[in-house]
Amino acid sequence: MKKFFTSFIFSFFTISILASDHISLRDEMMVMAQRLNFANRAYSVDEFQNNMDKFIEAAEKSKTIVPSKWKGDISQFPGYQQGLQNVIDVAKEAVVLANQNRLSEAKEKLSEMPELRKMYHTLYK
Repeated sequence: MKKFFTSFIFSFFTISILASDHISLRDEMMVMAQRLNFANRAYSVDEFQNNMDKFIEAAEKSKTIVPSKWKGDISQFPGYQQGLQNVIDVAKEAVVLANQNRLSEAKEKLSEMPELRKMYHTLYK
């Protein structure tokens, strides 16, 4: 009985840890989508900058999480990380434009994001 109980507790914590990683990645991706939307609707450089900072922060966190769907197979992880880095690079380019008071051009730069999202989701989701 003691072995069963110990096994049950171990299984529970293992499943909880795996589930929390999955939820965390999903949550970070949702933050990215939300902040991208807010940045596109920003009326000021400060508002744009704030949303893009949070977007980049969520993308950086996402780079560290192996999708649970891969079941521990990390063979695609370097490509996944590079894809997120490309997204971060576009976001940083948009921030530079916004900081030069070129908010409309910064928002135009963000128009590259849906295509990147589609491409990387096809490869890694």
